Amino acid sequence: MVEPVHRYSDKSALLPPPLLELQKLAGLAPDPPLSTGPPEQVSRSLRRRLEPALIKRIVAEYESGATTPSLCATYGLSKTGILRLLRDDGVALRRRPLTDDQVQVARAMYERGHPIATIASRLDTSYNNVRQRLVKEGVQLRPRGGSYK
Repeated sequence: MVEPVHRYSDKSALLPPPLLELQKLAGLAPDPPLSTGPPEQVSRSLRRRLEPALIKRIVAEYESGATTPSLCATYGLSKTGILRLLRDDGVALRRRPLTDDQVQVARAMYERGHPIATIASRLDTSYNNVRQRLVKEGVQLRPRGGSYK
């Protein structure tokens, strides 16, 4: 006599009921602590994350002529964070407009197809500084994601 296949493939009778298994697992877990207030916020303030000596060193380097992009690269911080640290310490921020020679280089590079980000990196300035100066010079800007020749 041949028995049906399902008799050999259905092993559900050998397994414990799911509810009983879940209750066993729940009994093994520790009770969660009771909280009376909102969860504590973790501060991401640079002042709290960085040592005061490091902040002083960043300020000193900026005052001695270091650029914000170089400080960002050296310390792994965002430009916004560096500028905030400097402003909070009362440092007079310098704006470095492009010189006439730099404007001519930027214009020539842009007209040859170089992206603004590449030009800004080469001139050691910000993307917006180059972009705004090109607009002021009357250069017709390409749509973003343009080609590099």
